[in-house]
Amino acid sequence: MGRRRSKRKPAPKRRADPLDKQFNCPFCNHEKSCEVKMDRVRNTGHISCRVCLEDYQTSITCIL
Repeated sequence: MGRRRSKRKPAPKRRADPLDKQFNCPFCNHEKSCEVKMDRVRNTGHISCRVCLEDYQTSITCIL
């Protein structure tokens, strides 16, 4: 007769840290002046700078 195998519990899943919503602007170099808005229904992301008024829009995808 052999031993019974011990049942190991699976490792707990880690939650990803939330992403930043304010960044330094690559155009005017002001700190925390770019703001990110993500519209998950339309799958678009919009970044805009409050200082130099630059803006950028792109489609977003799910990263697992």
